[in-house]
Amino acid sequence: RKAGLQRYTDKTLSDISALAHDLATIKHRGWSVDDEERHPGMRCVAAAIFNEYGEPIGGISVSGPSVRVTPERLAEIGPLVHDAAVEVTKMIGGVKAY
Repeated sequence: RKAGLQRYTDKTLSDISALAHDLATIKHRGWSVDDEERHPGMRCVAAAIFNEYGEPIGGISVSGPSVRVTPERLAEIGPLVHDAAVEVTKMIGGVKAY
């Protein structure tokens, strides 16, 4: 039985190759974007917090309405969220896995 990716909005990544590309981008830059993929009109930026084994144990995110969290704001907020997650990771003795 083939299982697909559930589509919540027109922007949900439901193609496995598009998802793989997005995951590679996230790994490279260190933060993720939800661009109205779950809820229309909402965007989110998130970054993982890692434990001492490099395992993700939490995260930091900023969400808001897409009219305020524009693509330009995402580009500004993303690195700040990433830096905050890196700082928390260091404070708890964690290490980034990648």
